[in-house]
Amino acid sequence: MARYQWRKSPRLLGAGWVLLVAGMLAVPGSVRAQGGYQQAAVSNGGKIIGHVKYDGPIPEPYVIWVTKDKDALGEKVPDERLLISRDGKVQNVVVTLEEIAAGKAWPATTHTLENRGGRFVPHVQVARRGAPLEVVNSDPVLHNTHGFQESRTVFNLALPNKGQRIKQTLRRAGVIEVMCDSHDWMNGWVVVLDHPYFAITGQDGTYEIPDIPPGTYKLTAWHEKLGRQQQQVTVAAGKVAQVSFTFRPRAGTAGKAPAK
Repeated sequence: MARYQWRKSPRLLGAGWVLLVAGMLAVPGSVRAQGGYQQAAVSNGGKIIGHVKYDGPIPEPYVIWVTKDKDALGEKVPDERLLISRDGKVQNVVVTLEEIAAGKAWPATTHTLENRGGRFVPHVQVARRGAPLEVVNSDPVLHNTHGFQESRTVFNLALPNKGQRIKQTLRRAGVIEVMCDSHDWMNGWVVVLDHPYFAITGQDGTYEIPDIPPGTYKLTAWHEKLGRQQQQVTVAAGKVAQVSFTFRPRAGTAGKAPAK
């Protein structure tokens, strides 16, 4: 398993750097303007299924070497920013249906972001706009959970005690990058949406989005390191549409171990 020395936290480099990164990330368009979404009964809806693959040398699994609070957090944590199986399946890709004005209601879900073992758990999640995000400290050390949406702070929460919980309302749709001011290797993502038509790929790289009103939509696949792709898809009543995505190496993602 390759060693990796964590970079300096981007928030330390200024707002201009953060704006540049926001453009490079190419976040899903659907997270920008879905405020008019209406909940409605979906009868005989369709489904989209597919998978996300990687076409290139498979990167080694990296680890991040812990530089602070090792007694509580351990010597190393897995680097979850680019998880690709040996057969090329990509994990943690957010697949989002766009241009949908009405459809099913959000399921009853509690959105939780846990500081655990020097990591954010889950690493990537999708949450409903207007819902609370409960930030939890499960470690016996101080964590300072800091969320950035584009160039601005959306929450900055000090959690000095194990078991501490703070709720933060997610007021804007968009992609939130989460970091810890106390442990600069920690990072995670919260994609905030107005509608529930999304999926996140698992270890097998597959996804499924059910109960879709018939129509033609754009479907976006977004990954924090691999970027963004989009395809058009037509969903017929009671039918299954198959849409798959293939990502290729970008700078810094080829199957080459970083320097020690």
